[in-house]
Amino acid sequence: MRVLIVSANREVMPQAVVPLGAISVAAAAREAHDVSLVDLCFEDDPLGCLERAVRATRPEVVGLGLRNLRLGTYAESDDLIGYYREAVRAIRRATTAPVVLGGAGFSLRPQTLIDDLGADHGVVGEGERAFRGLCDDLAAGRRPPRLVTTATYGGGDGLDDLPRPARDLVDPRYYERDGTDNVQTKRGCCFDCAYCDYPDIEGRRFRLRDPARVAAEAAERASAPGVSHLFVVDSVFNVPHDHAMAVCRELMATGVPMRWVAYVSPVGFDDALARTMAAAGCVGVEIGSDSGDDAGLERLRKPFRVEDIRRSHALCAAHGIRDCHTFVLGVGDEGEADVRRTLDFVDDLAPDVAVFVVFVEDREDRTIDRARHRDAILRLLAEEAPRRRGWVVPELSIRFGEKLSRVAARRRFRGPAWLTLANRG
Repeated sequence: MRVLIVSANREVMPQAVVPLGAISVAAAAREAHDVSLVDLCFEDDPLGCLERAVRATRPEVVGLGLRNLRLGTYAESDDLIGYYREAVRAIRRATTAPVVLGGAGFSLRPQTLIDDLGADHGVVGEGERAFRGLCDDLAAGRRPPRLVTTATYGGGDGLDDLPRPARDLVDPRYYERDGTDNVQTKRGCCFDCAYCDYPDIEGRRFRLRDPARVAAEAAERASAPGVSHLFVVDSVFNVPHDHAMAVCRELMATGVPMRWVAYVSPVGFDDALARTMAAAGCVGVEIGSDSGDDAGLERLRKPFRVEDIRRSHALCAAHGIRDCHTFVLGVGDEGEADVRRTLDFVDDLAPDVAVFVVFVEDREDRTIDRARHRDAILRLLAEEAPRRRGWVVPELSIRFGEKLSRVAARRRFRGPAWLTLANRG
């Protein structure tokens, strides 16, 4: 069966991200089907490119991946849904084949988006087994459900049974821009943070990859032309602690030098792990600190407190690891006085980079309200952030946007965008 997978993401701020989900689904589907991929990220005329690709490949099913529901600025006004709607229309102009929606963004609002965009089917959650099963059904003349999940088609959920992502389908411009590729050591998240999407997309229990297989894939990518850095895209790399230690030891055992960055939590981030991560090539960590106030952390259902954030920063400094802390402001009734406590905390903490995001809910079944004091918080950030080195406010374009990208390109900086900012000082 001829299958066309479309990576619709066009976000290049703060950097263009290799479409790991799309190429993972492609790898699984092409074990039984003839699979092509079109990536719209760098196209000047994305809808025209999409329509031409559909006509050229004559697919019998089209999978449209929706990675995000808003741009990296986190602003409320972004209309990515309108772009996705036009993408479906472009596909419909060129073929009568079924259109299947998937991706992390789709999984947050599956019923709303499948109705709004007028697609035939949708894959909720991870897509390798679910999309493959749906394609098998269509090829056999069976009619699959409108919404499918991995459970729809049974089978195991082990990650080591899946084929490696089809990186031969990746546009080389991703690596030309900043040299960053992605790897994953596990899926799922056991935490219950109030706003987080990871449990909805990947499940609430960890499913671990074999550390030796992770290291082999990482070594292969680190040796690939144009790749200078790896980003570990786990929800949190350091939980479970033993798995993270095992991955680091296997990375060292490959003998291949590599620079990598990961998301970590202050939970379980201790001296032994920080030391081992640094020895294995870790040069930076992103920490979802979220608030500089214990009451705020409790409101967000974070499994740590302010002193844990301080300890994590100290460990990074001690072992030469750059740290970037993200703070989510304005959840519920959090107002200007609450936010000022967080800003004072960040002043005292002095991380390499601090990113401030004013909360916007994306989930279909909303669990918490949007920021009620959004305008006041943005005014405060507009006043305070430009005065501090390394403070980033995407929505206000403070140390975020085309200017920073041009500087990075001119000076040929490599690696994740925030690491570029940290290394500039």
